[in-house]
Amino acid sequence: MDSVDMNGKRAVEDLLRWRGTLADLIHAVRDEDASPVGILDRATVAAALEKVAEGLAEPGELSLWAHTVHFHEDVEFEEGYEDLLTQFLFEISTPELFEAVTPDLCYRWLGRFRTSLATSAADEAGRSV
Repeated sequence: MDSVDMNGKRAVEDLLRWRGTLADLIHAVRDEDASPVGILDRATVAAALEKVAEGLAEPGELSLWAHTVHFHEDVEFEEGYEDLLTQFLFEISTPELFEAVTPDLCYRWLGRFRTSLATSAADEAGRSV
């Protein structure tokens, strides 16, 4: 696993990409004085979902990750997908209000993000013809 640069400008990007131990990532982001803005996109969320769906992370970790990303002021959302990303973060970070985070839930969300990514790729291909 990649090491986390605790003093560098990568803290937000490392959190978004979940590169490292979640506790260290959260600590690094909270300690940053002037973090650069990170962009949360659909592919990044899909990668985080895959961690839990494949058993590489615990469901509670995904909730904590989503909560931290959702409330970090230096995170912006992929243009045009703000609603989808916000809905995901809100639902996953508050399972007590919606649904417990399980591998099945992760696969359902993965389906939504993969469909969205495939549609975007098809649209781009159609525009370049």
